[in-house]
Amino acid sequence: MTLILSIHPLAQLGAILLAFYAAYLGFQRTRSLHFGKSVKFFRERHVIAGSIALISMLGGTAAGFIMVNRYLLNPNMGMHEVVAMIMLPFGLFGIFSGFFLYLNPKQRKFLPAIHAINNLIILVLALAQIATGSMAYLRYVLRL
Repeated sequence: MTLILSIHPLAQLGAILLAFYAAYLGFQRTRSLHFGKSVKFFRERHVIAGSIALISMLGGTAAGFIMVNRYLLNPNMGMHEVVAMIMLPFGLFGIFSGFFLYLNPKQRKFLPAIHAINNLIILVLALAQIATGSMAYLRYVLRL
């Protein structure tokens, strides 16, 4: 059972690391749009990394709820659950705004800035999830 319950944190950590990579790529675009720097923006790579990261995080939310209810029989995960619910609408907005920007390429400044701020909020919340998830893992899975 410990192995099954270890898949969620490992997969989410991978998604979070990929999200940081997508943020790095997006920051290159921010530098050119808002700071006048001439830098190469790897648009396709940003879209792929960001899409996989956000979809994985949203899938991880569902998987986390299923695993907690099925294996731990303890639906109260405290702050880890609360932060996941806060992240949910940000994740959905990140995916839909990202796809909109990708499918409708135009010279814009406002929507990309909102998209970036939204996804930076997700990254901050993801760091909180690492902390709360680590505590939950130690307590409920390893029983320490």
